[in-house]
Amino acid sequence: MGFLYLAFFAAFLYLVPVTLLCRKIATRTTAKMGWTMAFLLIGFPAILLVIGGVVDAKGAAS
Repeated sequence: MGFLYLAFFAAFLYLVPVTLLCRKIATRTTAKMGWTMAFLLIGFPAILLVIGGVVDAKGAAS
């Protein structure tokens, strides 16, 4: 259970500055560029973590 708290704390420390950076990019350039950076900095790592978890779970089950 302690690992879960650590993971949420690390995610919070990552997401707050990245969200602020994406908002700054969107205000200085275009909203489309802000959404692109948001996907690349937030969505893409989350997708990779989910895929990695699924692959690891399949490896542990067999």
